[in-house]
Amino acid sequence: MCLHFIRIWTTQQKLFHNTRMLRRLNLVLLMLMGYAVSGIADTHTSGWNCTQSADNEEWLCVTGPDQEGQPSETVINKAPVAAIPVIEQAAPVPVPGFGPYVKVTAPITTTPPRTVAETPGWTCAAEPDAEQWECRLIGPDFKGQARVVVSDDSSGRLAYSAFDIYQEQLFSMMQADLKADPWAGCQLPRASDLDFTPDTELRARSPLDVQADYSEIFDKEITTFFGNVEMTRADQIIKADRTTYDSVSQTMDAQGNVYYRDDGLSVFSDTGLIRLDSDQARLRDALFILPAESGRGSADVFYRDSSDILRFKDVTYTTCRPGNQDWAIHASRFKINRASGKASAKHAWLEFKGIPFLYSPYLSFPIDDRRTSGFFSPIFGSTDENGLDFSLPYYWNIAPNYDATLRPRGLSKRGFLLAGDFRYLTESSKGEVSAEYLPYDSERKEQRGQFGWENETNFFPGLRSVVDINYVSDDDYLDELGNSLSISDTRHVRSHADLSYNTRGVRFKTLFENYQTIDPDIRDVNKPYRRLPQITLDLDKLLKVGSVPLNLAWQNEFVFFHRSDGLVGQRLNLKPSVSVPFNAAGAFVTPKLSLQHTQYWLQDNAAGTPDSISRTLPIFSLDSGLFLDRAFHLAGSPYVQTIEPHLFYLYIPFDDQDDIPNFDTGANDFNLSQLFRENRFSGGDRVQDANQVSLVVTSRLIDSETGLERLMLNIGQIFYFRDREVFLPGDNVETGNYSDVIAGVSGQLTNALSFSSLAQWSSDSGNLVRGEAFLRYREQQKKIFNVGYRFREEDVFQGADAGSQSDVDFLWPIVDNWNLVGRWLYTFRDGLTLESFLGLENESCCWRFRILARRYVNNADSDPQTGIFVQLELKGLTGFGDKVERFIERNISGYRVPD
Repeated sequence: MCLHFIRIWTTQQKLFHNTRMLRRLNLVLLMLMGYAVSGIADTHTSGWNCTQSADNEEWLCVTGPDQEGQPSETVINKAPVAAIPVIEQAAPVPVPGFGPYVKVTAPITTTPPRTVAETPGWTCAAEPDAEQWECRLIGPDFKGQARVVVSDDSSGRLAYSAFDIYQEQLFSMMQADLKADPWAGCQLPRASDLDFTPDTELRARSPLDVQADYSEIFDKEITTFFGNVEMTRADQIIKADRTTYDSVSQTMDAQGNVYYRDDGLSVFSDTGLIRLDSDQARLRDALFILPAESGRGSADVFYRDSSDILRFKDVTYTTCRPGNQDWAIHASRFKINRASGKASAKHAWLEFKGIPFLYSPYLSFPIDDRRTSGFFSPIFGSTDENGLDFSLPYYWNIAPNYDATLRPRGLSKRGFLLAGDFRYLTESSKGEVSAEYLPYDSERKEQRGQFGWENETNFFPGLRSVVDINYVSDDDYLDELGNSLSISDTRHVRSHADLSYNTRGVRFKTLFENYQTIDPDIRDVNKPYRRLPQITLDLDKLLKVGSVPLNLAWQNEFVFFHRSDGLVGQRLNLKPSVSVPFNAAGAFVTPKLSLQHTQYWLQDNAAGTPDSISRTLPIFSLDSGLFLDRAFHLAGSPYVQTIEPHLFYLYIPFDDQDDIPNFDTGANDFNLSQLFRENRFSGGDRVQDANQVSLVVTSRLIDSETGLERLMLNIGQIFYFRDREVFLPGDNVETGNYSDVIAGVSGQLTNALSFSSLAQWSSDSGNLVRGEAFLRYREQQKKIFNVGYRFREEDVFQGADAGSQSDVDFLWPIVDNWNLVGRWLYTFRDGLTLESFLGLENESCCWRFRILARRYVNNADSDPQTGIFVQLELKGLTGFGDKVERFIERNISGYRVPD
């Protein structure tokens, strides 16, 4: 009669935590003679009886035949079985052939260890006589909790998983053993300080530490280690059931539950041949994690030719973190070249959500930010103007400083369009040339195209030139063939080239500017003038006369205005000024005196009008302000309230300017900033007459604990000491002694919720002539909701922008990682929706998906256009339709495109 004792070494929940990969259940079967424990055997009943040792590290279990949980009165009488000797841990011993940097802790014996169970959790099997159970534990003890059981039965499944549950568990444990999580912060830009490059110098000077249950030496060259083998050197760790080390070839042959990990690789396999000194390995039936690429997968055979070259046979690969296998690429051959930053696959097919959707006999893609030639993923959509719209771009990496993208594009309603972009970079310049050509438009029965060139050159510090040339073949090109997700209301195509020099106190610029008007409703007399050229020179110098600061400035401008039809001419504008800024704690006063002289030389002017006109005006201003604050408590919370009065006096004498032409001048919008400008006109053709004081009072309520500006109030008005007499045709000239009142209220109610509002009251009628109000909710990038209303009175604003509009845009989570995005812009004047779209967005660590339906109009007279656009990005592999996210960023306030 005998009893079987099982010693169980407890483990941590996470695998590899300070110990071995897949720390196994150490089962030591002790054979005790019946006479040695006969007293215990006589009093013990059948079944399990377990007690934990005092140090809580071992369980001692006594068992007889399992009676399905029921106690039994039967006492087992059985002959003893031969025991496996229990060998205590031996001291480190030298091993021939390993060299002085090897420490081995393993008794020398020929008894191999028991085979370890492969499935995490408890695995029990009956002994041949079926009277007792043999149990093994792998990984954490589930302690009776329900868990998913791995099953090879795949009948009835629509789509197959790339990795089974057991493999995903192993991936999670391998991930936990890495020095850093490659998928940490996967939805944010990757931290640049994550370095997964092994330190080869540290390996060379580090000892090799070997631990095992048993060891065996053959011919002083080959050493075999059995049972719980663990070899460590610097960042390298090898764990296996059995390893054989050949000191001549310096090769490690590992078998059974092989785990290899260094800073740049983590692999679990059945067998492996590893050379520790050269980063070479061959492993079979391998699961691997590549931290630098944030990739993982499985392969029948994994070849590591060097630290940079990795090859795989019959591989499944994904960049999704463990537990997520939404997309994966399968290939008969797969290669990663870290030196070139490329990965390639043969006979590859791509699956998404378990469903295959793309096959290629050869596939290549980058594994980092370096550029590589190849096809981009398709871009597709559908619009009313063009029908189905499909493009398959090809990227050509010509040289380190040159590249090109060919963008052939098929439009079902119009034909085949050729497009391309060429980029270049030199020591002093960078630029891009773009062109599109449609040989024959089936709708318009003509050829069409566009051209663009951008260039920036830095000759030396401070001296720079910028060129931006654009051309389209017809007025409707951008609306019909341009990106349907771009801004749809385009009136002019601007081209310009400039040369500028900017240094301390000196700013010089020469500009050539041209406009191609593509709005057929704009008459020739209203088209903008070309500047051929415009030359500006601004000088600033801060001096001190005794203790008095003196700021000297001089603004100079010369422009030649040209247009194909009508008046043309040249304008010289000179404006020297001097100001004396006085600043003190909580107050400032700045008097300023300027003299503005303007000279015109005109051509093709009307009969009876002068060819030369001049204007000289002195300008005086006095800018002053106070800053007052007080601290107090409100509802037990500390706050600071400020009162900031701002007073601005301006004097400019009247000068009749009716005979001066208007080349580039318009009236500025009336707002709080306008109250402190010296001229209410933009451009240099008009200078207002003024004898007035502007007063603006600002008050803030600031939370002292958080620094949030809970409330801000602005209110301002201009007080006139005489009537204004300088205006432009169609300009609204105020009468009376007061301007309209401008007031604004804004505040940060919480960290996420804020509001703002602005109103303008007419001093003449007492009516509200303009107003707007916005409410914004922004919880970082997770939740965004903006709602606003704008109003303009038609009589005041001449009908151009009159009326009222409502604007609602949002990004809101609905379930898991799915977000709803949309916008609705509605004009009440025309009873028309100007812009509306609704879409779905999914943002996860391994893929990004957006689908968007859009309906918009270019103007109130055009028919609404509709379009559907799709974007799918498999992170680390490829993306489809990358223009959708930029459109959402432009149209949803607070939305930012993830990097």
